[in-house]
Amino acid sequence: MDSNEKEKKVVSAEEYQQARTDLLHREKEATQLLQRLSASRRELPMVQVSNPDQFKFDTPDGEKSLIDLFDNRKQLIIYHFMLGPGEHRGCVGCSFCMDHIPDLGHLRSRDTSFVAVATAPVAEITTFKEQMGWKFPFYSSAKTHRAWQDAEDRGEIITWKPGNGYFGLSVFKRDGDCVFHTYDTTSRGLESILSTYHLLDMTPMGRQEVGNGMGNFRLHDEY
Repeated sequence: MDSNEKEKKVVSAEEYQQARTDLLHREKEATQLLQRLSASRRELPMVQVSNPDQFKFDTPDGEKSLIDLFDNRKQLIIYHFMLGPGEHRGCVGCSFCMDHIPDLGHLRSRDTSFVAVATAPVAEITTFKEQMGWKFPFYSSAKTHRAWQDAEDRGEIITWKPGNGYFGLSVFKRDGDCVFHTYDTTSRGLESILSTYHLLDMTPMGRQEVGNGMGNFRLHDEY
């Protein structure tokens, strides 16, 4: 047995069923807590994005504004991906997150668009995206990063810039030409989208985390 693996107790079927029933009560309590947390997240106050047309993204189809990323839908989720100019291969953690993005048809059926962005040139982003086999839109945010800096130089607060400046997830709502930032998260706040983690949490060996949790993962084409 691996030295990091905790030995599990072997019991009778009756003892297992009782222990499982006890845990089920705690699981239901956690589920109810998460439901209340989700409701609080939906009730979080929002802030209007000043002049959303100033935030530009380079795409294979030309330049798009922040409003364009909604693709005529009411809601937009943006993932800020760590892939800079000349890096060619993206961050393992960001790539792990993007491997969990579902078929966008399900999101779009709920009037929600999803886009990933990075500061690398769009040609480099597209090459990496094709290598990974990802189907979601993935655009260059280099111009938006410069617009953030210009806005901050004017004394404005950019609430949807990733807290660490590099990676994170931002959520927006659109009302006509008005765009509102409604939510953002980064670091371990992104665990909620990682179905691999949730599956591993059901196993005896768990996540087997190393370092920041990503230590033993690789880009999926490197296994």
